[in-house]
Amino acid sequence: MEKGSTYITILIQSLEKKVAVLDKIIESNKEQKEILSQEEMDTDRFEANLNEKGDLIDELNLLDDGFQEIYDRIKDELGTNRELYKEEIKRMQKLISDITERSVTIRAEEERNRQLASRQFDNMRGNIQVAKRSRQAANTYYSSMSRVNTIDAQFMDKRK
Repeated sequence: MEKGSTYITILIQSLEKKVAVLDKIIESNKEQKEILSQEEMDTDRFEANLNEKGDLIDELNLLDDGFQEIYDRIKDELGTNRELYKEEIKRMQKLISDITERSVTIRAEEERNRQLASRQFDNMRGNIQVAKRSRQAANTYYSSMSRVNTIDAQFMDKRK
């Protein structure tokens, strides 16, 4: 029983850590929304935000793997002594409910941010095309102007 109680404590701690990581992802999504909502997007800040979220997702995956491994070890104990671990099971159910709620929130935020990013990148592509056309026009202008100052040899006066 002592071994099962220790494992249950570890499971609860794992779920609490997962809630904390999900909260960090929610904050990161808010920052990402702010970055994507700016007229001039800070690409360095955006990339740093994506890297941070990637690290948080890796941490979530590790927590999930660890939780599953420990749960597999004690699921029989939990099933046979359900009354003994009643409070701990309620706590885990509450944490799992919190995790599910946060996951739904994150999915919705991710979709909104994806749409913002798509718009931002479309604008950037448009700006790049305008810049290319402007550069081409400037090159054509300079090319034309450089020929204006050239005097053809046939019109030169050879008198002194």
